[in-house]
Amino acid sequence: MTAAQFTNVTVNAQATITYDGRCSSHTIMFEDGRHKTLGVILPCDNSVDHYQFSTNTSERIEIISGTCEVKIDSEEEYSYYRAGQSFVVEGNSGFSLRTEEIVQYVCHLEG
Repeated sequence: MTAAQFTNVTVNAQATITYDGRCSSHTIMFEDGRHKTLGVILPCDNSVDHYQFSTNTSERIEIISGTCEVKIDSEEEYSYYRAGQSFVVEGNSGFSLRTEEIVQYVCHLEG
């Protein structure tokens, strides 16, 4: 199920920005204590051929728009994801992501 909007949340106005502004996200906090991040990743190019991210807790990353290839640290190959699909990364792990277009996502912090 793709999340189109969230209600009754608090938004952290300070963005987390990485890769010289190519990746940015905002944290949203729910009344019950859950947290999610909403983010945008710009296309890879000659200066950045992929992005590397690490996790502290288990995360389910839901692609809202765009397409990308993801290689979770424990896997050998990249897998393709598009809007409406998601992938799970275990805590204390990481993943590589490459894309040729803008990707928007929701990261569901599950740990």
